[in-house]
Amino acid sequence: MKPCILFTSAFIFLFVSCSTITSQIYKLETPLLPEQSSIKIALIADLHSTIHGKEQSILTGMIKDINPDLIVLAGDIFDDVVPMKGTRLLLSGISGTAPIYYVTGNHEYMSRDIAGIRRELLSFGVIILQDTYEKIIIKDNEIILAGIEDPYRKKFEVPGYNQNEAMETAFRELDEIPLYKILIAHRPELIETYRQYSFDLVLSGHTHGGQIIIPNILNGLYVPHQGVFPKYGGGIYTHGNLTHIISRGLSVSPFLPRIFNPPELVIVIINSAD
Repeated sequence: MKPCILFTSAFIFLFVSCSTITSQIYKLETPLLPEQSSIKIALIADLHSTIHGKEQSILTGMIKDINPDLIVLAGDIFDDVVPMKGTRLLLSGISGTAPIYYVTGNHEYMSRDIAGIRRELLSFGVIILQDTYEKIIIKDNEIILAGIEDPYRKKFEVPGYNQNEAMETAFRELDEIPLYKILIAHRPELIETYRQYSFDLVLSGHTHGGQIIIPNILNGLYVPHQGVFPKYGGGIYTHGNLTHIISRGLSVSPFLPRIFNPPELVIVIINSAD
């Protein structure tokens, strides 16, 4: 076999194998849930309107098979270049499966149509968290679910926006509430800011897994806003009592190939510490 054909075949094989969705499960325990309680969360990040299967059937089928209690959209579900079709197919396919909560990513703002994106989400019954929180009941378990805007809100929508001030105004009062608290925040590199509050779990995206992974050696080559050899490429991290889970995302592009880094649907299972 000629070298060019061998190289092309190897590239195609690698691209296809690293474009197939995997599922990543994280199991956590907390004393803040009643005995024998469990909450299952599907974390979706960085879809960038990629379509997986005919009419988004692969991704929506996986989510339905998981049967989550809660669906979290952690930003960059839409894209600033790719048309909305893939995102609409996702939202249509999972609508009614479980409550869906969303926070912005940088690419939603870069689209310069954030108002249209919000209308689109609301039309599918998605709840948008904009520097706010809700007390929600999941299978008789009351928890706090909070979400913050992407910092690009300052650049593209509200020139005077300050994320630190918004968080202090919205979340400082949570220190006095003894419930399990989850924060949805697109950007993982701001974890030191998130740690200043009483959250038990932070769910993020943004990194795309660092695009290139070398198992057991390199957890991501490059991440926007972190640079090369990022500290937070993807996976699970602990900061004292805070757990931070970073999705490697669901986008696939021939211009940004994933190597040993397939797109992933993240499932977080929170169990009571009986």
